[in-house]
Amino acid sequence: MKQHLFAAALLLSAAGAAPALAATTGSAVFGTARSCAGVTAADLCNGGGPGQNIFASLYGGGIGVGGLTDFNLRDGSFARADIAFGALDLPEIRAETLAVGNVRTNINAFGFKAFEYTGAAPALFTLTGALHIVDSSTNATDGALPGGAIYSSYVAIWDPTILTGLLTPQDLFSALFYAPCGTAGVLGVFNGGGALPGGEATFTGTTTECSPGSLLLAPGQQVLAVAGVQLPVNRGGFADSTATFVTRLGDDLSVEQQLVLVNALVSGNSLVPEPASWAMLIAGFGLVGAVMRRRVALAA
Repeated sequence: MKQHLFAAALLLSAAGAAPALAATTGSAVFGTARSCAGVTAADLCNGGGPGQNIFASLYGGGIGVGGLTDFNLRDGSFARADIAFGALDLPEIRAETLAVGNVRTNINAFGFKAFEYTGAAPALFTLTGALHIVDSSTNATDGALPGGAIYSSYVAIWDPTILTGLLTPQDLFSALFYAPCGTAGVLGVFNGGGALPGGEATFTGTTTECSPGSLLLAPGQQVLAVAGVQLPVNRGGFADSTATFVTRLGDDLSVEQQLVLVNALVSGNSLVPEPASWAMLIAGFGLVGAVMRRRVALAA
């Protein structure tokens, strides 16, 4: 409930403000299929052995682009991700993978959104990511074995200059996928993951600063909120996080610190969604309309 109130507050306050944000909203998605035909059932298929080549792949996204990237093979295997923006306009990723037969499929995806901090005093800014996932893993000790599944999740705060010169999904993915601390322009990061145990689980993590004070926003500062997911599955496995990997204001922030950000962070609106995303946008507009109608009714 608190997050919905924050979202409504930000959307209503942002309606009257239009700061000159850099055109730094978008995504990068890379779906792959790797052959496991040359290994036995007891061997790992993780790209490290002979013959484990990527034989098919698909890029999606780009600067100003979100929505669904859907990579399908003739045998029924697939890897897909849908990049959207939810509460407070923060990134969300829905992803799923399925490997039929002797293949390993994987989806690698990240989305980012630009924000400008308009407050009068410096403010701490952190993000928490929550990945809800269902998987079929039968090899919890090593997701690179048959039936195995692996996850990793990434939440970060970047300086927008990190995108300079990067235009295509390939550019973005090659240069910035899961960019760690120490990369120029990376201010804070959380990166976690491992073999999935099978069943249903939720994993969370919160960004930590890359250098002292790197997550303290100065008045007028622009930043990117970033979320990333990777879901490789192996020879019969599947992983489904279509229940969403969401980002929110950091769980380590107090209510007062979150309210400061709600009132002073303004997001860019340069995203051009792919057709699969329009339905979600229309539903979002309906929510905002309902909030505004309720405000009018209360004021009458």
